[in-house]
Parts: sequence; structure tokens; C-alpha cells
Amino acid sequence: MIPRTTTILAFLLSAGIACAPDNGGDEEVGGSEVGGSEAAVSFPAEPPDGPMPEIGPAPADYTPTAAGSPSTDIWLGALVRDGGALSVSGLERATDRDAYDNQPSFLLDGSAILHTAALDRRQTEIMHLAAASGAEPAAPERLTHTEEASEFSALQIPGQDAFSAIHEIRGRQYLWRYDLSGEALGPIFATAEPVGYHAWANEHVVAMFILGSPPTLQVGDALSGEIRVVAERPGRSLHRIPGMEEISFVRKVSDEEWWIDRLDPVSDTAERITRTLPGREDYAWTPEGEILMGDGSRLFAWSEGSGWTEIADFSDVGVGGITRLAVSPDGARIAIVADRPGG
Repeated sequence: MIPRTTTILAFLLSAGIACAPDNGGDEEVGGSEVGGSEAAVSFPAEPPDGPMPEIGPAPADYTPTAAGSPSTDIWLGALVRDGGALSVSGLERATDRDAYDNQPSFLLDGSAILHTAALDRRQTEIMHLAAASGAEPAAPERLTHTEEASEFSALQIPGQDAFSAIHEIRGRQYLWRYDLSGEALGPIFATAEPVGYHAWANEHVVAMFILGSPPTLQVGDALSGEIRVVAERPGRSLHRIPGMEEISFVRKVSDEEWWIDRLDPVSDTAERITRTLPGREDYAWTPEGEILMGDGSRLFAWSEGSGWTEIADFSDVGVGGITRLAVSPDGARIAIVADRPGG
């Protein structure tokens, strides 16, 4: 672990952020330019926590996640820093369908985002969308092609030319791995289920939102297979804190009191960072240590000692109902998910 400091911002300013095709075997995976990693971690060929259970027919009351997905668009813009002030410029719609385009996450080199797209009311797939500054707009490219299953919540795995995503099949939701071309490499865990969302703390430790009553936050090690519960009632927005091997998550103390906490996945200790905007749980970090969060058409930034400050209002360009956010690793680009009018 990187040594802890007394303030989040100081740590973030002083540290840096840390994937090669894997054939599903036990061979060591080399470092890559995409992941920016010199040492790579090889995942086991089979889930280390046990054999995968047989997946039978879907329950009679099963409804695919895609069936309830709203109509949303992803917008891309430049995140501009002028001294200590943040703003957004050149915000443009990157997807434009009367359907679900959502859950963006940047590749580790910032060249593109992975996102979830609902193809119909049965199925979602993972898409690749160019996002480099100054690049010509391009249509999203479909990566995954699974007939029976849906994928969502994709993240590039640190140290690998691969991404992880939720693999939903006949009412079961597991964390799977795919190479960057979209080819399925198989499940990461056999016993963590149903997984809703996740975030990697490092090359092999991952925090997972596990659905249930109540939902729980669980930490799993993809090498040893160890999985343990570390918190209850988390929100869906999980993130690695830039420059650290720690995870931030929303802890829902009550219906009215939500906090963003930071979790040390080694000691399982958590501490509070700040309260969320009222009723909001989607956020993203900048490399410099700010937290961004949307509310309606407005975008807010939090920094230690300054609280929440409005930095943009996108009502003039028709952006409203902001939910999920993503910031590129270099802090230059931002992806914003917003509701479609009437969606």
C-alpha cells in the first residue's frame, strides 16, 4: 500500500495512477502501452473461489436489465482548469439514440470510452467510443457479441489489455473478463453474485456492489479468490481514488443521509470524505482530487476545504438529468450521461 496521509488532496497530488491479452491460461501477461503498467498480473484460468455453478433456466419472474433501461445519451467535452477553477467546454452529444447509452468509463490511455448500450429490451452490450481530444466524432463500435447474455458496467483492468464487465445470463450476474476486442475470457469469480457494479483498487483487488436486501459492498481478490463483505447499503457509484489503491463509495446511512466514503481494501477500514449532493449518488474523481457530481443540468465540484461549488450549467445546450460521470485519466476530458427529453 501507498502510505496514507492526513489529507486526501495532498495524497492525490503526490501520487500517480497505475493490461496484455490473456489467453485464459496461466501464462504471465506482459505490460502494455495501453495500461501503462510495467509489471502485469496473470489471472487464473478458472475462478479461484471455486467452480462456476450450473446456470439453469431463468426464473419465471426474471426481467432482463435492458427491459427497464431509460433513454439516455453520453456527452463528451473538455474539462478545463484555469488556475484553481474548473469548467467544461465543447460539450457535444456522443451518442444519439432513443435508447440506453450509459455507464461510460475511459480506457487507461484516455483514447476512448467503454459504455453500455441497450440494443433492445432484452440485451445490452459493451461499446467502444473514441474520446481523444480533437478526434473526429466516430460511431460507437460494438465490442461484445453475446447471444444469450448481456454485459454492462465495463472497466479496463489495471495492468491488462482487458476489461471487466457484469455478465448477465438467465437471471444471474457475474463479473467477467474480456479482451479489448470484446472476446470473452471468462468469469473472474464464481461465488460473487449478483454483481451490480465494481471498481478495481489495483491489478487484482476489486470492490463489488452485490445486490441483496440490503445490498453489500464486497472486496474480492482475483488471484486468491478471497471475498469478504466490508459495508452495507452502498451506492452504485464505485471508483478507485486516483493515485491510490483505495476505493470510494457512497454509504447510504439513511434515506436522507448519504456520504462518500473512502475504503482501504487491505484493512477494510473506511472514513468519510464528504456528504453527497442531496439525493445524488453518481460522481467521478479528477486526477487532482476534486469530486464531480451532477444535479439536474448543473455540474458541481467538491474539493477539500471548499465544499460543493457549481462549475457549469448545461441547460442552454439541452443537457438535463445528469447521472453518471467519467473523467479521463489525464483530467482533460469528461463524459456526462444525461436523460433524453421524454426518456
